[in-house]
Amino acid sequence: MEIEKLKADYINWLAGQTVFKPWSDTVFQVENELVDAYGRKPFVLVEKSGDKYTVTDDGYLMFKYNPLEENEDLNEYAAGMIMDASFDFDEDHAVIEQTVSEESLPGAINALMQLEIIISFIA
Repeated sequence: MEIEKLKADYINWLAGQTVFKPWSDTVFQVENELVDAYGRKPFVLVEKSGDKYTVTDDGYLMFKYNPLEENEDLNEYAAGMIMDASFDFDEDHAVIEQTVSEESLPGAINALMQLEIIISFIA
């Protein structure tokens, strides 16, 4: 199989596995068929503001794994991983986010989904 056809086939397959769900005029949810360590599908929220996009978990990830914030080691370790992945982490509200341009949006969506899966394995 020729590499360009394989690449096109993969991109088409991936597009078919990715779902964009509008929440409002400025916010939409993105999910795909990947699963985390617990068999749940990761999702991210994207909010458009002017010519920038904020990719976030809206605090859902850390709430899912540490709802009472009792595991300080998990919070500290996750915060380091989040910041190493170039995302901002609001420790008071456990919100992960990154504001990017339209050109950088696909990479930021993918990076946050990967981060959600990685953190699920340490939770």
